[in-house]
Amino acid sequence: MDTLVRGGTVVLESGRLRADVLIRGSRVAGLLDPRESAGFKARVIDASDLLVLPGGVDVHTHIGIQFGDFKTRDDFGSATRAAAFGGTTSLLEFAFPEPGEDPAEAVERRISQASGQAVIDFGFHAAIAQHADADALAGIERAAKLGAPTVKVFTAYRGIMMLELGDVMAVMREAAKARSLVMVHAETEAIVERAVGELRERGIADARHHPQARPGIAELDAARSVLRLAAETGAAVYLVHVTLPEVAEEIARARADGVRAYGETCPHYLFLDESVYSTPHGERFVCSPPMRSAAAARGLWRTLGTSLTGVHSDHCCFDSEQKKVYASDSTRIPPGLPGVETRMPLLISAALSGRLSMPDVVRLCSSEPARLFGMQGKGSLLPGMDADLIVVDPRARHRLDGLHMATDYTPFAGMEIRGRIETVVAGGKVLVSAGRWVGEKPAGRYIRRRRLEA
Repeated sequence: MDTLVRGGTVVLESGRLRADVLIRGSRVAGLLDPRESAGFKARVIDASDLLVLPGGVDVHTHIGIQFGDFKTRDDFGSATRAAAFGGTTSLLEFAFPEPGEDPAEAVERRISQASGQAVIDFGFHAAIAQHADADALAGIERAAKLGAPTVKVFTAYRGIMMLELGDVMAVMREAAKARSLVMVHAETEAIVERAVGELRERGIADARHHPQARPGIAELDAARSVLRLAAETGAAVYLVHVTLPEVAEEIARARADGVRAYGETCPHYLFLDESVYSTPHGERFVCSPPMRSAAAARGLWRTLGTSLTGVHSDHCCFDSEQKKVYASDSTRIPPGLPGVETRMPLLISAALSGRLSMPDVVRLCSSEPARLFGMQGKGSLLPGMDADLIVVDPRARHRLDGLHMATDYTPFAGMEIRGRIETVVAGGKVLVSAGRWVGEKPAGRYIRRRRLEA
């Protein structure tokens, strides 16, 4: 039987309209004038006086990964369920190669891990860490053939993830040939190492000094280098988790010069600032790069939708026990914050508070990411698109507590937000109704993504 989402205000990237959403199978069959849909025989989802948005697309998550001594607490089942509760109906995860694997083999392994567990649709980014040898570089094209036309590299974490700039340049050349997007964690490791060494000499390496351990100049310096390499190689480049408006400006400047340069930020860089590191549990907020000043956070808001085209979670589900093991040494605290469930609620609340428009939320969290990352059928509610949507009560107010991520804390604990996600539909199937889980067996599908246009 068809499903009709009736009585709501549909939000697209182009604006709002009063329309009923007709779902047939796994696709949107039409946006109907409410007067025309009265006679339809369909299962009805009542969206009267509510907002209907495309489901969220989160292109930056870390699920079930090992980092140093620690492994995140979630798996594809728990993480995608939490994502759905938070209004995200598609996500892209990373496939970091294990010893002896090339990037394509890592993608195949991760597809196998997620299949049968994920409750929403999923895809993967390839990755190259430590060495960009011939097999690794050849794996970029092989991964693209598998539907993973993106490759992640790091200029940080020496001995774990980091590539030297010469290797980054080699990755960019191969990615340009494969029409794959290069995602970059941009921090200059030598600057970080110097800063950490000086802090240790002074005996102040704990979480309170984490922002000094990874200073903003390390991010800005690496971003400038990476953007220059993209200009030289003709590669398309995407800077992840931008924390500084100055970095966003560098991206905009490069794009104006003809470089295919893009960037994202994350909710914690918009809604929090470096003062969190001075709280009683500052170690829980350790991530890389760290939160910056309140002024930097305000500046980032002004870059959304122009210099920066996405807001993504960088979800990394460690718990408070893991965070406090090395609380006295921020360089050993597992970096990253849980956030796959809180991204959409925070941005929706910001729109309801007037900080940005609701179509901006759709652009930043759904439509533009789906376009840039080649996710056909995602990010919109136009006829023919996948039936991924959320229904939001704009009048509700609540606190960010009682979440579903596989951890015991959220960096946004107790924050009051506006709007509540009441219903979540993914692939035409209702997963959340009246805020409760009603999904059946996991039905998430692997997303084979398109390459960049030539």
